[in-house]
Amino acid sequence: MSTPAPLELTRPIRDSWLGVGVLFLASALAVGSSSYAFGLFVQPLEQEFGWPRTAISASLSFAAAGSLASPLLGRLMDRLGARQVMVVSLFLGGLSFLLRPLMSQLWHWYVLSFLQFVLFNGMSYLPAGRLIGIWFETRRGRMMGLVMMGSNFGGLTLPMIAGLCLAIFSWEAAYLSFAFLFFAIAVLAMLFIRESPRNLPGSTQSGRTDEAPQLTGLDAREALRTPFFYSITFALMMASFTYSTILAQAGAHWVAEGLSTTSVSIALGLLATAGMAGKVLYGLLAERWGARCCLVVNLAAQIVSVVLMVAFSNPPLVWVSASVFGLHMGGYGTLVPLIVQETFGLRHYGSISGLISMATVIPYTLGPLMAGVSYDLWGSYSPAFLAVTGLFALGIVSLLLGKSTSLIAPKV
Repeated sequence: MSTPAPLELTRPIRDSWLGVGVLFLASALAVGSSSYAFGLFVQPLEQEFGWPRTAISASLSFAAAGSLASPLLGRLMDRLGARQVMVVSLFLGGLSFLLRPLMSQLWHWYVLSFLQFVLFNGMSYLPAGRLIGIWFETRRGRMMGLVMMGSNFGGLTLPMIAGLCLAIFSWEAAYLSFAFLFFAIAVLAMLFIRESPRNLPGSTQSGRTDEAPQLTGLDAREALRTPFFYSITFALMMASFTYSTILAQAGAHWVAEGLSTTSVSIALGLLATAGMAGKVLYGLLAERWGARCCLVVNLAAQIVSVVLMVAFSNPPLVWVSASVFGLHMGGYGTLVPLIVQETFGLRHYGSISGLISMATVIPYTLGPLMAGVSYDLWGSYSPAFLAVTGLFALGIVSLLLGKSTSLIAPKV
């Protein structure tokens, strides 16, 4: 008669799932508060302080600061561990919302927005890329997809929380509710995030509380000497226009094409929901085919999806095109950390991923300008959307010209 496995052998599995839950919630809060819920505060701030909407929205440009800070955050994560970077980033993010009810000048708004965005990648994106690779060596694709679903979940829930607070209380209360959530998740990260699941609270397999696992991989200098580093960086830079140009302007595009508010709301909801499914789908496909191959397929599918969005602007076809685009756009978010893990390993994942993230400054700066110029010149966002499909094609070419195999197998 077989005997049950000792309890301590199952606790690491349980505790790694708790860590996944914390990463999921951190992703939801970081993305939901900075992107999806942002627009709800523009009118209240304009009425409260008399600031122009352009000046309020200009704070979004500090997202570029987050990209520039990524190499430093990644290096600190490699040296100190993911938990320390994640906890500090979440705490300071919460502080940026806690102090907003005290604002009186526009420069206060900018300083607090900078504090929020400069540590953005340290809240979830960088820690998730490292920790999922450590915790789930054979299932990292699907688990990465689950964690990255958090950003879409945040897009569905954070605007609801903000809207409820704005309707019942005030914009100050809405920001304070965000601050409370940031602090709460920072505490959860302190309790449940460890480099190895064996060292999470409740495990008795190790006497040390934060023992670092032995990882393999290239360091940043070695990665910079490989041509494939630049191939991947260029491809991801081109692919990031899906966020800065298409996703950010999808609602405005459909409004400009004459869709009703109800139809646009349905389309955006379908896009976000399909994005959640796409994250897990592409995670599973990456386990079978590899992240590089899946990224080529993903960019090709996004080209088709964007053409459908431009071609069909009436229900129900617009809802179909929105769902198809959301599926592949969401999957792209899962593939970004996976291709870095697959190619360069986990030992210096933070430093290498941070360097690659710097390139996103370009799409986050040029993407909104492309969309604005397109609408001003032609009265439509379609020319900008079609231009982005050309950039996706360049990304595909860059990946295909790179080496066909990973430089290192990211074994733990």
